[in-house]
Amino acid sequence: MKLPAAQKTVLGLLAAIAAAALCALPFLAVKKDIVYVYAKSPVPDSRETGFIRELKRLGYEVKLNSSSLPAAGTVGLWFRPPEFASQLETSPAAWNFIYNEDYYPFDWRGLKKFPVVLTPYRELYEHYARSNIRTAMFTVGVNTTDFYAPETVFQPGYKVYPLVYYGDNNKSSPLAESLKKQSGNNKPSPLAGSLNAQNSTVQGSVWFMGRFWENGLPQLVPQGTPAEKGRELSRAFIAAVYADPETPAAKMVPSETAEAAAAGALVIMPSNPAVKEIYGDNVIMYEKESDFPGLVDYYLQNPEISRAKIVAAQKITADRLSSAASARRFKEILDWLRQNVEP
Repeated sequence: MKLPAAQKTVLGLLAAIAAAALCALPFLAVKKDIVYVYAKSPVPDSRETGFIRELKRLGYEVKLNSSSLPAAGTVGLWFRPPEFASQLETSPAAWNFIYNEDYYPFDWRGLKKFPVVLTPYRELYEHYARSNIRTAMFTVGVNTTDFYAPETVFQPGYKVYPLVYYGDNNKSSPLAESLKKQSGNNKPSPLAGSLNAQNSTVQGSVWFMGRFWENGLPQLVPQGTPAEKGRELSRAFIAAVYADPETPAAKMVPSETAEAAAAGALVIMPSNPAVKEIYGDNVIMYEKESDFPGLVDYYLQNPEISRAKIVAAQKITADRLSSAASARRFKEILDWLRQNVEP
């Protein structure tokens, strides 16, 4: 059937419009939010890497360690110490954030433009809030790509270290010094049967993870990659983490605690209110160091109780303290600010 000339003309116009629309599709794509991330060093650490990866998955375009300040209308995030505060004041970004784990308030004297402060310390958060500085509780979290127990973690023979002291940043501590006397004997442990099924091979009573230890795990000397450290942690039944109660580390969740929990080790450490708030009784804490040996014995001899706590702590870490969860938290903070506050 032949179409009238007028209909042919209309169809031709529609086809032309459709073709033009198809050609324009690449330019009609939703513009991505741009976040300028300034890491602590030229190469982001494990936690920052996991955080950035999740930001990208959430749809953000990340510009890492740019030599220039953020462009107008974008977002700037600094993982650097307070001496970079002058950059924040001159940044043309719509929103500027600064995150730092040092336990002291930033000196904002003389500044006219304040960033949003992200802090893992409740006391600092309350200080900034009282000072009318925009702030939020926040921690970068653990990169679970590096620190996460495989599915085989509870299979017979997988756990080979009854106790690992995990303290990269603790050059000395009373607990470490007392544990040193028990370490490195390389004899099968009598507790092997309680860890897994029969024929488990346990390498000595106490091992150390951390570049400062002469009795450290040989495969991590002088210092393993985060993924290598995570793999060895997953082979430990108990991870002893020491955070001096007199230092700022006792006021936040130490990274070693979250890493060991994510890797599938039962964490035993000194009392810490921040850890208690997040993990409840799934991280074992003690008030006196003399209580430590008894706790180790109890949880080694009751592997089913220990396993339940390990599984719970691992899930808590993934849900609340992973770098991916932190990126989602950052998005929530940014979305809330955009909806409720003028830049």
